[in-house]
Amino acid sequence: MKNFTFNGIVTRVVAIAVVFLVVISCSKDENPELLSHYNSLSTFSFRMSDNVGLTENCTSFMGGGSTYYITVPEGTDITSLKPDFIISPKATIKIDGVQITGDVPTFDFTEAVPIIVTSESGKERHIKVLVKPGRKELDHLVYQLMSHYSIPGVSVAISKGEETVYESGLGLAIVESNTRVTPDHLFRLASISKQFTTLCIMDLYQKGKLTVDDIVFGPNGILSEEFPFVKETDMAARVTIRHLLSHTSGWKSDPDPMFTSSFKGQSLNERIRYMLESDQVTPGSKYSYYNMGFGVLGKIIEKISGEKFEKYMRDMLATIGVTDVHVGGDRSQRRSNEVVYYSQDGTNGYGNEMDVIAAAGGIIASPREMLKVLYHIDGLPEIQDFITPATRTLMLTAIPIYERYALGWRTGHRLFPGASYHTGNLAGTAVMWVMGRTWETGPKFNCVILCNSRSYISGFDDDIYYLMNNVLNKAQTMSW
Repeated sequence: MKNFTFNGIVTRVVAIAVVFLVVISCSKDENPELLSHYNSLSTFSFRMSDNVGLTENCTSFMGGGSTYYITVPEGTDITSLKPDFIISPKATIKIDGVQITGDVPTFDFTEAVPIIVTSESGKERHIKVLVKPGRKELDHLVYQLMSHYSIPGVSVAISKGEETVYESGLGLAIVESNTRVTPDHLFRLASISKQFTTLCIMDLYQKGKLTVDDIVFGPNGILSEEFPFVKETDMAARVTIRHLLSHTSGWKSDPDPMFTSSFKGQSLNERIRYMLESDQVTPGSKYSYYNMGFGVLGKIIEKISGEKFEKYMRDMLATIGVTDVHVGGDRSQRRSNEVVYYSQDGTNGYGNEMDVIAAAGGIIASPREMLKVLYHIDGLPEIQDFITPATRTLMLTAIPIYERYALGWRTGHRLFPGASYHTGNLAGTAVMWVMGRTWETGPKFNCVILCNSRSYISGFDDDIYYLMNNVLNKAQTMSW
């Protein structure tokens, strides 16, 4: 019995061994070695030797995402460029739908060009290449911000004195349709809207319609009829236009009725009433950045002029040849040359009621039009300003209690000596402009940078300032 069992075990072991050997033999014959999954595109460039008319070798800026940026010299014909690239071993590449198997043909890079790199195992990597003529010394500074903070599109305009020397649309205005940014695309200006509101007030001031020390509320105030409950003895009855322009009205944004979601659906008058019933310190005694103050200024412009805020602003700007500045709307109201706003971290790029926040943060414009505005208020002699030197001094002189703010404009920043400037942020929007950046010698520079997204990663707000500083410093050293 024991011998039988033993022999049975031996028999079964032998049988298993035979099967195992057969399996091993079959796997060697029928299964190939493991296939490579690598599908990288390590370089993508244009070489002078491959492209007649190209004045330098041009490499792409790869920020680690799925979009590669290449700036080629100004004047380059980008409708017919032959690329050079390196992909993973054993991988294949398809450019704009064309499988590359031998000599690389030329391609039209006017639009975003799709690339698919496929590994030996069939794993695909999808990439977009955006090529544009420009000055790479400047564009690469912008590409760094775009790549690090996932900004789809940026528009930049720079002037030397009162001459526009550089306009650059980088990235995508509309990601879904691969629509490229151009210098004419409209962007939301967020708090840069405040400078346009300030200019409306300065215009009314020059026309003798108001003074910056006019009282706003109370029996003797400009808005006495709209808010009749304010008594002459109330602290609110001491607020002047100057206080609103300089954020010294005594109110503070805690909460901010202009941008806090709990106020959504309320009219501008309802928000002003909330403000008037809020705690307040003595007007003129403290600086506290207050968006609602500019909402009130919009109301004042309408009361004094008898026109809607947007119409008054547009009529005023039309006198200096600026015609493409508007109050924005939601996505369904997007203008044909307006970018799409891409929010991050779960925020809503279309959550603000633009008609309500108009005078504080609702204006849209392009860098090209914004530089035109600066030419007419910068105090330089080539183009006549539409405000007088005295009005300009009034608007741009820092207030006594805070050396970093004037009337609607920031001033006195160490990075921008001699300049007036402002930033703006909304979900899906980050913008900045600088007027009159000076050096010890040479002309003044203006610069506008507009983004169609806004990051909430720590350091983003500071990096907008540093980008502006780096762009201006580089522009000052370049030949134009």
